[in-house]
Amino acid sequence: MEKKDVRVQLVISPSEIEALDAWRAKERIWSRSEAIRQLIARGVTPEPQRRGG
Repeated sequence: MEKKDVRVQLVISPSEIEALDAWRAKERIWSRSEAIRQLIARGVTPEPQRRGG
């Protein structure tokens, strides 16, 4: 596992933090940092190319 030693400061709204906390509770993720890492990983994973259109 890669060492996690880079800090990133993030400014978000109260409603965004509520949504994050609700999602991580549902997913049983213990920390906000881990939840954000998982969401980033999902966001940067290439999606399969769509056919047509």
